[in-house]
Amino acid sequence: MSSTSYHTSSHHTGGSFLPAVIFALFDYLSLVLAGLFAVHLRNWIMTYSTFHLSAPYFFFWLPLVFMLFIFFGGLYGKRMLVYQMTERLFLACLGGTVFSVLLMFIAQVSGQVSRLFVLLFAVLAFTILSFVRIFISKVFKKVRAFQIPVLIVGAGKTADLVVRQFRRDAGMRYRILGFLEDRKPFKDYGPNMPILGGFDDLEKAAKETGVDTILIAAPGLPQEKLSDLIYRAQSLVKHVAVVPNLVAVPMSNVSVESFFDAKIMVLHIRNNLANPWNRFLKRVFDICATIIGGIIISPILLAIALWVHRDSPGPVIYRNKRIGLDGKSFDCYKFRSMYMNNKEILEKHLAEHPELREEWNTYRKLREEDPRITPVGKILRKYSLDELPQLLNVLKGDMSLVGPRPYLPEEIPMMGERSSIILMAKPGITGYWQVSGRNDVTFNERVNMESWYVYNWTLWIDFVILWKTFKVVLMHDGAY
Repeated sequence: MSSTSYHTSSHHTGGSFLPAVIFALFDYLSLVLAGLFAVHLRNWIMTYSTFHLSAPYFFFWLPLVFMLFIFFGGLYGKRMLVYQMTERLFLACLGGTVFSVLLMFIAQVSGQVSRLFVLLFAVLAFTILSFVRIFISKVFKKVRAFQIPVLIVGAGKTADLVVRQFRRDAGMRYRILGFLEDRKPFKDYGPNMPILGGFDDLEKAAKETGVDTILIAAPGLPQEKLSDLIYRAQSLVKHVAVVPNLVAVPMSNVSVESFFDAKIMVLHIRNNLANPWNRFLKRVFDICATIIGGIIISPILLAIALWVHRDSPGPVIYRNKRIGLDGKSFDCYKFRSMYMNNKEILEKHLAEHPELREEWNTYRKLREEDPRITPVGKILRKYSLDELPQLLNVLKGDMSLVGPRPYLPEEIPMMGERSSIILMAKPGITGYWQVSGRNDVTFNERVNMESWYVYNWTLWIDFVILWKTFKVVLMHDGAY
């Protein structure tokens, strides 16, 4: 292993300063473009009056205010996941809008500014900023520009999750030079990400690769050995990151407290959906989004209802008892996608094909050919259209747009101790598991995902899941 083979400077030119300058430049251009669109769109909507914005406000004050909020949101220095980046952009645009309005009142010019322009500018600014930043991040990743070389200590399942995250998300601009592992690696990533030795080779690998960042992804190590690795890494590089032994533990809203004398760290973990204000906020969002969305898709709902009615005998809307918030049962609505005698059909099919019994017990679904499903039902399920009547459940308060799957009463014992956590939230039309594999996810994996969602809930996570749902439905990933 030669030092020239892993030299990193050519891939890390400019450090974090040059990318920050590039993002700032494109942020400025995005904000000016949003202003241009907002002015023209406002004047196109309100034809009876014309609105103009003076050049100093247009080219200086508005971009300056918004870019200050973007700066204080850490978006010019930190590398983060796309959903985290867009969340901070949203908060920055919200803060910039509120602050701009306050400045208008203080300067006593609020009467001269179009309120429609302010609203349009805020929406367009967030939209254009998000798309431009995601595009730039993907370009950086494609050409391997401004990537942070990283050496990963550990090559097990946790390290594999890290690699998959780095590859999947455009906002994480890292380049893995290799791994150190004492045991058999979980996966071979080829010559571009080789195993450079064991844990004892840390000093040698750090010197030959020239990295400034070491990521320790070995949460199963004994505490003494893990502490030793951390101390050794800190003496070798500027940045050390550690994946603690807390995989799948809810960590979205954690505060850290250090007990200096005891040399220990305390993590305070909050259950977001236990907060009454958060429940109220989620409910308001559900009602507003459902009413608006329901009106828009009402012709589609009517067309599907007629289609189901003509396809096979039986009611258009299928009602099924499901378990909701606090374990209370409710009638869950769906477009009927099965024959009326589906239970008899299932038992007969499993009796004729006993090899499918294990699949049914694992997934609670037949993933290939399910004889219970009608011809129209196959299409509805493929694109999750059968679940659209659950918008009525959302309006009634039985369900939410995003949440855990609405479980059957007989499935509660199978959920184990996680059932008490999952039932703290209203079930959702879509959810974390639906955008993370859907029917390819086993029952136990689904339960783990949904308990994580309940503890980590934020309104922004709901936005992200809804956005990903459209992609999953259009691509019908994991749908059967």
